[in-house]
Amino acid sequence: MDICFLLFVSFLSVFHFSSADQPLEEVIIVARNVELLGGWTLANPERKDVQEAAKEAVEAFNTKSKAKKYFKLINVTSASTQVTNKMNYKIEATIGKTKCRKSEDTDIQACGMAKKQLTCKFEVALNPMNDDHEVQKMSCRRSD
Repeated sequence: MDICFLLFVSFLSVFHFSSADQPLEEVIIVARNVELLGGWTLANPERKDVQEAAKEAVEAFNTKSKAKKYFKLINVTSASTQVTNKMNYKIEATIGKTKCRKSEDTDIQACGMAKKQLTCKFEVALNPMNDDHEVQKMSCRRSD
C-alpha cells in the first residue's frame, strides 16, 4: 500500500507541475546599428560643424596651392565624423576656382566663379580646447 500511495503522490505532483505551466511571454530582440565609440559615423553634409571644417580645409588649400586665384567651397558631397580627444572629419567636397587673385585682399565669398572645379577629400581635426581646426590630409583632382 505504501508503494501505491507513493506512486499516486508522485503522479499527482508530475501532473500538477505539467498543468501549472503558464505560457511564456516572448521577448522579441531587435538588432540595432549602434556606432562604436571612437568609430566613424556618417554626418549630414549640411551640418554647421561640417561646413565650418570644410571652409577651414579650403582656406588651407588656398594657402598651400600655387594657383594664382582663390578657390572657394561649392558644396560638401559627403562627410563622416569621429570623436576622440578631438573631433575628426572626413569630407568630400567640390571647390571652384574664383576670378579673384591671391595678390588682392578680397572677400573670397564675394568673388565670381570661373569654370574650373575640383573634387577634394579633406581630413580635418578640430581641437575643442582651443576651437582650432587642423587640416591633416588633402587631395584634389579635376572634376569631370
